[in-house]
Amino acid sequence: MLTLARVACFALLALSFITLAHASPASRRSATNAERLARGLTPARPKRLYNPSRTNVARSAPSGTPGSVQTGNIGVYAASTGTTPVRKRDEALGWLGAYGLSTDISTSWQYQYTEPASPDDVVEVNHPSTPYRLSGVAIRSGPQVTLGPGNAYYLELQNVRAHTPAGSATSTYVYDTYAIGYAQTTIFAIGSDGKLTVHWVNPDGSTPQLYTAVSGNNVYVTGDLNALASQLGTTPTPVDIWFDAADASQ
Repeated sequence: MLTLARVACFALLALSFITLAHASPASRRSATNAERLARGLTPARPKRLYNPSRTNVARSAPSGTPGSVQTGNIGVYAASTGTTPVRKRDEALGWLGAYGLSTDISTSWQYQYTEPASPDDVVEVNHPSTPYRLSGVAIRSGPQVTLGPGNAYYLELQNVRAHTPAGSATSTYVYDTYAIGYAQTTIFAIGSDGKLTVHWVNPDGSTPQLYTAVSGNNVYVTGDLNALASQLGTTPTPVDIWFDAADASQ
């Protein structure tokens, strides 16, 4: 009897090894770790390994739900030639703050806006708990600020306490802590991908194609990059601007 029991035990053990040998790699991977351990296998490799670069990737776009309030920093990056640029925080030229561009995100400002019904609608971008708003400010100009090709006028992105409504062709004069000039405030469109663009309204009601560029710690908006370079006496760096939603996952 003892010999028969031993033969049966060895037969079952051999059958289990044959089953394991013929199991496909896919079936082994799909088994739970408890099942793998019971078979004498090592635990399965994690499906998502830790990648330290993920902590350096700019957060995803705002949620896009109309009426929701988005809060985050505004990053400035060298203009991309691709359609889906990958933005990493250590590749940012800087972050908007009290006096233009800050190279340290911890000293930049967080901004806030309310999601519009359409990502094409313009919004105001506020500094929470203060009366300040991000604005396009035309300095060294009169109230009739016209931007466009061949035009030497340009804007700086600065913070003001003024307010102008969406679609208004009237700029308001500001003499403020951070800005002096003629400003419009409800001029920012933030796409579903988080990209921020400026929509200045000319006195005739037109909204020209605009470009953003950086020189020093100033962020400029112009309808003609060559004309801007001529005014500044230096060639600015073309940039893209992105709203980095603070409540989105890294």
